[in-house]
Amino acid sequence: MTKPCRIHCLVAIAAATITQSYAQTPVSSTFQLGVYADANQTNGGYQQDYLIQSQTGTLNPYSGSLALTDHDPLHSGRSLTVRSSAAATWTDAAHGTVQWRGMGWDHNTNAQSASKLNGFVVNGPVWSYTFVADANSTFSMTYDVRGSRLTFGLLGATIEWSGTEGGLDLTNPYTPVAAGLFTRTMTAGETYTVGLANMGNIFTSLDPRVGSGTLDADFNWSIGPVPEPSSFVALSGLLLITLRRKQRKEATRK
Repeated sequence: MTKPCRIHCLVAIAAATITQSYAQTPVSSTFQLGVYADANQTNGGYQQDYLIQSQTGTLNPYSGSLALTDHDPLHSGRSLTVRSSAAATWTDAAHGTVQWRGMGWDHNTNAQSASKLNGFVVNGPVWSYTFVADANSTFSMTYDVRGSRLTFGLLGATIEWSGTEGGLDLTNPYTPVAAGLFTRTMTAGETYTVGLANMGNIFTSLDPRVGSGTLDADFNWSIGPVPEPSSFVALSGLLLITLRRKQRKEATRK
C-alpha cells in the first residue's frame, strides 16, 4: 500500500504545482457593446445603439444585448438588422470567463448598406480587466471563436495585452474562426490590462444581399505561477525513478 501511495502523492504534487493560482488586486474593468445599421446609405438616416459599463475595484458580472433594425425608405420590405450580445464573470480576481453570443447581422438589402459592430461604434474593447500582479505569475486564456453563415466582415477577435509581450490578433475578414491558448508572463507589482475586442463591419454594394452572419466566442482565463523548468525536471525525474522501481519489482515477482 505504501508504494502506490507514494506515486499518487507525487502526481498530486505535480497537479497542485500546475493548477495553483495567485490572488490579484483588481483595479478596474469595462464592458462595451455597439451596433450600427444603415440599410440605404444613399438616402435616409441610420440606426445606432451602444452600451458602456465600468467598475472600479469590484468584480461584478457584466451582461448585455443590443439589436436594432434600419428600414430602407426607398425599397419596401428591405431592411438591415445588427445585433451584439456578451457576458463576463469572475470566479475571483484570478479566474474568469467571457462569452460572445449572436454578434452579427441580418441583411435584406439591395442598396448600399453599412453594418458596424462593437469597437467600430464605441471605440474600445468589448471587455477589459486591469489588475495589479501580486506575484511573478502567468496569465493564461483559452479562446474559441466561431463564425457561421455570411461571415465576411465579422472579423473575429483581438486579445489586447498591455505588457511588453503584446496581444494577439485573431482577426480574419473572411473566416473568423480561431481556437488556442494565449499566455503572458507578469512581474510582481506591475499593472496589466487584458482586453477582448471586436470591430466587425461590412459595407455592401448596390447588389441585393440577403442572409445572416453570426459570431460566437468563449474565453476562459486564469492567473497562476510562472512554471519553473528546474522544478518540473526534478519532479519528473523523481516520478520516473519511482515508477521504474515499481516496474522492476513487479517484473521480479512474475
